[in-house]
Amino acid sequence: MSRSIQKTKVLLLGVILFVAIGIYSGVQFLRSSLAPTTGELQLPILESPVSITRDRFGIPHIEAANKLDALRALGFTMASERLFQLEISRRLTNGRLSEVLGESTLEFDKLYRSLLLRPTAERMIAHEKANGTFDETLWTEMEAYFEGVNYYAAHFPLPYEFTLLQFKPEPFSPLDAYVMTGHMAFSFATALTADPLMTELASLLPEEKFHELRNEVPDTAVKISQTRPSEKLHTSVALDLPKGFAFFEGSNAWLLDRRLSKSAENIFANDPHIAYSLPAVWFEAHLKTPDFEIYGHYLPLIPFAVLGHNHDKAWGFTMTLTDDMDLYRETLDRQNKTAIFKNQEEPYKETLEEILVKGEKEPVRLSIIETSHGPVLDYVLQKDLALKWSFHRVENNTMKALQKMNDSKDIKEFEEALKFATAPGLNVMYSDKKNIAWWMFGDIALKANPNSDLVLDGSSGEDEYVRYLNWDEKPHSVNPTEGIIVSANARPQGLRKDIRGDWQSADRYETILESLQAQKKWSAEETMALQVANKNHMTKKIMAVLLSALQAGNTHLHTEAYNSLSQWNLENLDNSKAPTFYSLWLNEIVKLLLEEVPEDLQVAYLKTPYAWMFLERTLLNPQANWWTGKNQVHLINEAFAKMLQHPDAHKTWSKVHTLEYVHPLGRIKPLNYIFNLGPYGISGAYNDINNQKMSRLGDGFKVVAGPSTRRVIDFKDTAHSWGINPVGNSGHMLSSHYKDQVGLFINSKHRPQLLNIEDVEKENTGVLKLVP
Repeated sequence: MSRSIQKTKVLLLGVILFVAIGIYSGVQFLRSSLAPTTGELQLPILESPVSITRDRFGIPHIEAANKLDALRALGFTMASERLFQLEISRRLTNGRLSEVLGESTLEFDKLYRSLLLRPTAERMIAHEKANGTFDETLWTEMEAYFEGVNYYAAHFPLPYEFTLLQFKPEPFSPLDAYVMTGHMAFSFATALTADPLMTELASLLPEEKFHELRNEVPDTAVKISQTRPSEKLHTSVALDLPKGFAFFEGSNAWLLDRRLSKSAENIFANDPHIAYSLPAVWFEAHLKTPDFEIYGHYLPLIPFAVLGHNHDKAWGFTMTLTDDMDLYRETLDRQNKTAIFKNQEEPYKETLEEILVKGEKEPVRLSIIETSHGPVLDYVLQKDLALKWSFHRVENNTMKALQKMNDSKDIKEFEEALKFATAPGLNVMYSDKKNIAWWMFGDIALKANPNSDLVLDGSSGEDEYVRYLNWDEKPHSVNPTEGIIVSANARPQGLRKDIRGDWQSADRYETILESLQAQKKWSAEETMALQVANKNHMTKKIMAVLLSALQAGNTHLHTEAYNSLSQWNLENLDNSKAPTFYSLWLNEIVKLLLEEVPEDLQVAYLKTPYAWMFLERTLLNPQANWWTGKNQVHLINEAFAKMLQHPDAHKTWSKVHTLEYVHPLGRIKPLNYIFNLGPYGISGAYNDINNQKMSRLGDGFKVVAGPSTRRVIDFKDTAHSWGINPVGNSGHMLSSHYKDQVGLFINSKHRPQLLNIEDVEKENTGVLKLVP
């Protein structure tokens, strides 16, 4: 017996030792690809030495003798922390995910190949070279950044994701940056998801009911161009973009001039709303040379700060949501390769795309047709729909706009920089020590057909664009007399009434504006508190209608839910049950209102920004057409009863309103347990100022998008501004900066953004020297 026990102990000890060695080897393998952050490294690509000092949140502060070396060091540093993110972003936007992830991502590759992002960038560059407007300095700066990226990828251990997927990255190039701006522009627009859906709904519903489903009702009658009601126009790929990637969803921003600031200097605030991902969408870095300085928020693959500030200026953005993307029903002769345009035949282009799929011997071949409107999305939507999109214009040079925004010395130069691009559609918010300003970036088109939220007629010529607004015709505001500028994805103030867009509800805009106007002067600390406010001014109006209906029905008046809601302070706080009751109640109401809509179309509609606006308008208007044949009091009471039966009804908000950071490799179980972070309970709600967006109305409350950063800059002290990253600045799971900001973000806190290197050095985080 004793020998048996002894053998068992020896065996157990052997197993423990084997596991320990495995864990140790695994950790050592992971550690081998951690970013170098101290010591000295030789980089032959440099002209002069570069110093990189990280602050306590891992933000690299890069000091160089010239801008090209600063950009080389930026590329090297981003690659050291985020190389897999750079690679997977490139593969997504170029339609090459399936090469490494297999058939599960094939539909996304078909989508991105069909969008022609890379050919569009190549055409723009060829157009500039032919016209003598190609910017050699811009290209040289972009090449410097990618020199740094490529040097790291070629000479340092690759992140663990490459080993797991068994491939190595190819060299990166400036074209990858241009393609990434196409992804930005695409994720801003809703035409691929909304226009086919709305066309199908228009063919099924009475016109007066259909109008109320739209975000805005045009003055003219609905005109459905060549609709084929028996065919479904939308597909799931256009409606369900992949988790773990950055898709833009909305944003808040506001500017206060010195008259409204307690510091007597301008205050800048911005929080762009983007799909949560792991690592976070933004990489923060501070570049400093003798004649250039930017503290920037950088997107993967893009060498220039998309959000930035220094001692003299700050800028950020929200989405304009102007309708810069339309679908045209084409009449094609595929045998003769022609399309009808203005009732005449004209030849179309056709290109072959090949998608390699991991594990498959033969590539998937796509034959993409391109008409005068744009690419035909046969592999994404129902056949013969062509995409007209401002990104495809050869005049669109987003990289030149970003570079010149970074370099600008004053408000005039900054404004001029914005004129170099036609997409994406942005409200650009700017402040310096003397000015606050807002401009609309990107194309705004006048269209012959005001129903551009529907599929348009590609053959007759009657639905074409009339022209694009010139720069001075676009709404803008510079130093307004009231001293406040607010932007939050609602219809831009002052925009012509005949311009349609996919604006979101004005809830956040009005809640922010009312809050700012309710106080005479603001501090940076009070501005930060407003950024995380868990409130929506519309909730009070809606609650009055809902509680009145319960009282009129004389039902459910002594339930926990009624008592909780009648005493609710209207804030969506994590430890409260009232937000859960309220949100579940609204879900049941909207489903009952739309019960005559086929289920698949109802689900698709509830994903659009129009659905929230429809629900608000209908609840506040007893005469709305969707109440016809329904008793408003009865429906609201029925929805309340259904809500009480929901399994989540009596849970606190944090138990149902959760956020999970999804890694591209954690999109499916059980890999989510290894690669993802969370879920975490979080305050806020859809269209609160603290805008935490679920996937759709009528479903659960798992948060998919929200503030990608929150920035507050008081020009009294630009060296010490405020920001936050939802996760951390590093993309390596063993880095101390992989998730060091999660707790701060979940608890609605900000952290310092430092411009003075002396302040960074006091934190004693070590210095990395890069020498030629």
